[in-house]
Amino acid sequence: MSTTVDPRRYGSYLLAVGGIAPELGSIELLEAYAAMLQERRALAGVRLVVAGWRADVPTDYGAEFVERAWELGVSPVVLGDVSDADLSRLIAAAAGFVHLPSSADHCAAALEALASGVPVVARDLPGLRAVLADVVAYGDTVLSIADAMVDVLTVPPEPASGIALAAARASAHGA
Repeated sequence: MSTTVDPRRYGSYLLAVGGIAPELGSIELLEAYAAMLQERRALAGVRLVVAGWRADVPTDYGAEFVERAWELGVSPVVLGDVSDADLSRLIAAAAGFVHLPSSADHCAAALEALASGVPVVARDLPGLRAVLADVVAYGDTVLSIADAMVDVLTVPPEPASGIALAAARASAHGA
């Protein structure tokens, strides 16, 4: 069941999609978000929003995610399934998009964020670098991901390069 979502209700936010899952680096995302807030108190108003739901996630990982959020003192907004239209609106309205998979299988949502002019933070993986090039901020540790989040929120990159990259990738794949 999909929930209708109004991005305006979240104010300024970082968005991750795909739900809560180990292969999406969800707990590292929490830790990086908490580190970002600790590093830059001025970003305290930026929320973390996670869209999507995964049926194959072990229950203990979901519980670990909730417990870790509590330990860190952060309260992410975790949405269930959202429609494609709502997801597009969430992406377009985000202050930043975070993509932290453990493997570089695909990054369609990150490309959609770039196409919308939204800065992206991605895990530093060769496969992601091959697709996302140098138009996104990369991190490979919790602290470097937090630093990348701070960078895209405080000095957002000019969106033209990301928009051009997303358009080139879309035309290369016949979209």
